[in-house]
Amino acid sequence: MADPLWEPGLIVREAGADSELTIILLHGLGADMQDLAGVAEAMEGRRRVRWLFPNAPVRSVTLNGGALMRAWYDIYDFEGTAGEDGDGLTAMAGALGALLAAERARSARPIVLGGFSQGGAMALYTALHARASVACVLALSAYLPRKDLLPAAAVDSPTIFMAHGTFDPIIPLDLARHCFGLLEARGYHGLWREYAMGHTIVGEELADAERFLWAARVAGRHGERT
Repeated sequence: MADPLWEPGLIVREAGADSELTIILLHGLGADMQDLAGVAEAMEGRRRVRWLFPNAPVRSVTLNGGALMRAWYDIYDFEGTAGEDGDGLTAMAGALGALLAAERARSARPIVLGGFSQGGAMALYTALHARASVACVLALSAYLPRKDLLPAAAVDSPTIFMAHGTFDPIIPLDLARHCFGLLEARGYHGLWREYAMGHTIVGEELADAERFLWAARVAGRHGERT
């Protein structure tokens, strides 16, 4: 189901009557809102969740020779030698912040912001740098943008599930490990997992993510950290 709230496109999958959570998932570079929609069907607790799958806008991506594709921000390289698209990250975090605010106005349900690859990086940036109010972040096969500007964790900071493939040919495993180490050093709480896979998502990963989410949801009721 499309929703005019999000101009580039948005799939919304409503929860059952006993819904407890809202999950917003951001697709990877060059994909679209349909790419992660199957995640909702793969999770056993899907009927307890309101799902949102937004489209990134179409833009020129430097890393891919300036080709036009859906991207949350421009990418110059993964090593940071050419800098990062700080303006693009800030602008998109603001747009996603408006989407999050609209969801909070709909319901008091906790919100999870996550994504795959560039989508996971965008979720981390939005939740941590822009301090968008979310309960958890799912960063799947992702990395942390603007590592040099990462703020210290606060009392209301989200918990983070970060997972990566040991054979990822796109985003190096060592880069992702380094990013999670930085998060821990800055006081963020979360869980790191590795899987024997490339740049993709596997069932075991989704099962671990789902367990993490519901454990964090239950812990949050009692004011505890995961």
